[in-house]
Amino acid sequence: MRARLLIIVLGLLALTGCSSVGGSSPGEPAANEADATFSLRMIPHHRQTIEIAKVAMQKSKDEFVVNVADKIATAEAGEIEQMATYLRSWNIQVPGDDANATHKMAGMMTVKDVEALKSATGKQYDDLFLATLSRHLRSGVDMAKDAQAKGEHIGSKALAGKIIVSQTEVLDQISAKQKS
Repeated sequence: MRARLLIIVLGLLALTGCSSVGGSSPGEPAANEADATFSLRMIPHHRQTIEIAKVAMQKSKDEFVVNVADKIATAEAGEIEQMATYLRSWNIQVPGDDANATHKMAGMMTVKDVEALKSATGKQYDDLFLATLSRHLRSGVDMAKDAQAKGEHIGSKALAGKIIVSQTEVLDQISAKQKS
């Protein structure tokens, strides 16, 4: 999946005749491959987070779990819109909503992970949700750090920084909850 994504990004950049695409607004530095790849990978990653967060908000009776799920789903929905806007401005198609196609992408939960969450109940569910969400958010932080290190687009790099901060805060809250 990652190789196919890279081929798509490179193909789209080749069509523009360069290794970067225009900035989102006049005077803004162009986006490079790292910026485009970040949005193309993070959108499905965020969609998967939202999918499991919705399940948590319905299944969990633990106030902490429900609040974390709501907080992360709300933040990530807005971030998806921001990344989709960037992609459209660069004339790159926004990834579709095919959850099955993205389970094999690096940093994504497997079908087995999602099914385990859906079948768990009670405290077992809450513990599994927090552990699964933690792994998933750590992979998102890693993607965002990579985008900050290799990207050029000011908006994408700022969003990556915001994701690093917000997801690290959630990871710290989860860690504190698990220790209590």
